[in-house]
Amino acid sequence: MLFNSPTFLLFLLAVFALYYFFPRWRMLVLAVANAAFYAYAGVGYFVLFFCVVASVYGISKFLGGSRSKLALTAGLIVVLANLVFFKYSMFLLGSVEQLLGFTISLQGTPFVDREIALPIGISFYSFQLIAYLVDVHKGKLKPSRSLFEFWVFISLFAHSAAGPILRGGDFLPQLRNIVAIKFRTPRVKLGLAFILLGLVKKVFIVEKIAPYVNEYFGVAATLNGVESWVASYLFAFQIYFDFSAYSEMAVGIGLLLGLRLDLNFKTPYLSSNPAEFWRRWHITLSQWIRDYIFIPLGGSRVKNWRIYVNLIAAMTISGLWHGAAWTFIIWGFYHGVLSAAHRMYGKGLKKMGWTKLQGNWLYKVFAIAVFFHLTVIGWVFFRANSWGDAVHMIKQMTLLGGVSFTKETMLLLAISAGLYLLHIVEFLAVKYFKRWSLGWEAAVPSLIRGAVYAAIAIVLLMLLMNGEASSFIYFAF
Repeated sequence: MLFNSPTFLLFLLAVFALYYFFPRWRMLVLAVANAAFYAYAGVGYFVLFFCVVASVYGISKFLGGSRSKLALTAGLIVVLANLVFFKYSMFLLGSVEQLLGFTISLQGTPFVDREIALPIGISFYSFQLIAYLVDVHKGKLKPSRSLFEFWVFISLFAHSAAGPILRGGDFLPQLRNIVAIKFRTPRVKLGLAFILLGLVKKVFIVEKIAPYVNEYFGVAATLNGVESWVASYLFAFQIYFDFSAYSEMAVGIGLLLGLRLDLNFKTPYLSSNPAEFWRRWHITLSQWIRDYIFIPLGGSRVKNWRIYVNLIAAMTISGLWHGAAWTFIIWGFYHGVLSAAHRMYGKGLKKMGWTKLQGNWLYKVFAIAVFFHLTVIGWVFFRANSWGDAVHMIKQMTLLGGVSFTKETMLLLAISAGLYLLHIVEFLAVKYFKRWSLGWEAAVPSLIRGAVYAAIAIVLLMLLMNGEASSFIYFAF
């Protein structure tokens, strides 16, 4: 059930009405809504999801006691076995075949076509379950009071398909206070604004540039340098506006229900270095990687060479999490190398006494431009259909082989520049949101404001009704 579909909007309206009409039954309303959301995608995968959640809940009751390590191991096996089978088994099989030099026959099995449908949100709920198990094992979090509560926490339809990744310490207390949540008009208006923002991004930006991205990457092996840059620029904005649209709609849905979900993006393409980028891109995943991979590996408490290895290892694992392909692994490794290189660079500036340079606005602008383009290069590995396509595009982009501009590439480069300017406007809008919103309400009569909101909503509904809703990119992860 896609957030950008009329079906989901009707579903959300029904949940919203029941949620506030029957405050004592809110947990039941959410539990049933979550089940319906997943069952809509496939009853079999809903049953699988519920069984994994129930298993982890049961195992968590043994955490903290004398068998805590054993229970933690069992819980991790359940979660990772489910994730590895559905997401990585065919990739691992193919890699083994390439290594051994022959094909393993799957005739007579349900997987003869070498494809396994990926359950919706499997990567996101797996990370939530792992975080829960580890936190309870370490005593940072008390086990959930009931399977009912645990199910609502893990499966909340607002976020579990593609994030943000919730932590038990932040979200379980909200569920335990859910009956006391009051209907607040300002909060509901803000929630609707987030949902509207997400829909605008998806319908008016992502849907318009996606065909060009698909066309260019579909013939990646034939692209010249300019066309490769065009394709990469457009994909950079496609994946940002698509993923941030989903995340903002998730935050908006949470606000409608009086629940706080974390923002996942803070205009990341205005970052001047890798560390800043990962504080602003897919924030909840970055925090998860830091807390459950980088720090357990030793974090920054070890020798410098180990820190660099830890950074590269953590980001490579992040790449593997995104998808079962070597291109994703290389993408993660690439960002790990960028992070390690930036740390070395920072230490070099400190030794030479040039740290004040980083505070210079001209240096900041230059650093943002450089790192944005390094990020765009990385997106080639993320999006390319094959390793060969990615290598060809990178060669063309770095050597600018066959430089030639056409009317279409010039137009698309102009659109890319416009999208970057829009990204800057988004940054300013977030920074000055309170001032601008108060000014908007003070300067514009309520009747006109209402007419503007209604017009936007009507146009969006018409587009949603007349077009086929496309899936969000991160639904595939």
